[in-house]
Amino acid sequence: MKLIATAAVLTALFLSVPAAAMADPGASAGAPVSGSSVQAAVPGAPSPDDVAAAKAAAAGARDTVGRFFATKGRQAKTQVAPMAAQVDGPTVAVNDLNPDFVSGRSPQIARFSFLATQANASDGQTASVWTTRAPSGAWVVSNIASGADEQRYGAQAGVVFREPQINAWYALRDGRVMPLNPEAVQSIGAAGVAPADYQRLTRQRYAAKLPGSAYARDGYAGGYGISPQAAGHGRTPGVSAHGRATQADTTLLPWTAGGATLVLAFGVMAFLRRRAT
Repeated sequence: MKLIATAAVLTALFLSVPAAAMADPGASAGAPVSGSSVQAAVPGAPSPDDVAAAKAAAAGARDTVGRFFATKGRQAKTQVAPMAAQVDGPTVAVNDLNPDFVSGRSPQIARFSFLATQANASDGQTASVWTTRAPSGAWVVSNIASGADEQRYGAQAGVVFREPQINAWYALRDGRVMPLNPEAVQSIGAAGVAPADYQRLTRQRYAAKLPGSAYARDGYAGGYGISPQAAGHGRTPGVSAHGRATQADTTLLPWTAGGATLVLAFGVMAFLRRRAT
């Protein structure tokens, strides 16, 4: 199950990618990082005021969240009444793997992507309401996903970040990249890896598909060649800001403007896969 972001969103996000990052990664990749040089700082990290504004925006989408719960995130053929929902759970910052770390241009392993607020339904369902900053500066709801992975992993110690292409969650702790979920264990092993080893691994996976690469110039987009099976567990499809459940495989998401996920920053379509509940 995947959701596809619009080309307009990608164009907007390119404006925030430094010119150097648009160069051919194979020709100008930086030096590998070491455990001592990798930085825990997260570019674009939200302020307390940002978190408060995002939480308020998420709470304002309660009816939309209620419809998501009523249909269990699936496309509804007819209008459905919202299920009773509370959007007052923890709001956490979600970071993604930094493309500049992959290319070797930055020692910062993660960068901020979006804020996520937990929602709870009267029947026990949980969901994560994603909020991103609109061009106006306001925080807006951009996606709703089943479960509470963001809160479960985002609250853990260390610099927590995702590798969204494979739904892997990691934490940078004591100079080592540690896995937080089964997909991450499959990616790097249960004992974790040194940042330099993780950088080499992700460069092997993604360097040929960064902005400026032949892959990007030829117009290919999406998935980094990873099949749904290889990607592991994904996400229940989100719903639009108008409360319509997004359709499997083909639905464009014009309402994701402002999102800064890794794959968007890389200049390709973002994929969200069905997440096991």
